[in-house]
Amino acid sequence: MFDITDTITIPNKYDIPYSVKSDLEFFMANDSVLRIKLGQKIREIRSLRGMTGKKLAEISKISPAYLSEVERGLSEVSGEKLTRIAEALGVSVGTLISPEQGGDMVSIPSPLLEAAEELGLSLSDTVKILRSVQTLVARRSSGSRVEWNKDDWIQFYRKVEFILTEEHQ
Repeated sequence: MFDITDTITIPNKYDIPYSVKSDLEFFMANDSVLRIKLGQKIREIRSLRGMTGKKLAEISKISPAYLSEVERGLSEVSGEKLTRIAEALGVSVGTLISPEQGGDMVSIPSPLLEAAEELGLSLSDTVKILRSVQTLVARRSSGSRVEWNKDDWIQFYRKVEFILTEEHQ
């Protein structure tokens, strides 16, 4: 088992103070909330389009049972499946993951989406990674903002992966 003392040692731009672990765990605890909101949004748009769950599942090339679980917030959805659902509904993935008016907008950078697809991450895990980095940047802001590429996101994920996998055990 990994033993954390004060700091996890990771190359400079990936240093994670021990106190950040609690922030990451907070975001992970909200996993079901993200799934429920996403599912509600999918169902809402599907209903507005006059589309049955069976028809959306068919067009999206997923099973009706799985779509039902996603809409009820019971199952994770991969980026690939979410993209197919969004296309079938005629909306962007951003529309599906953006909360109601007045909420916080989730804008996932393209390199992170590419990394998430390569790593096979769910949408909620991708959002958790984004939020954890945003928390780190807020705590360690040096004034200059560095744009990460796909490999940076993958490297960061591999350094915090143990926290994500602890939750699922």
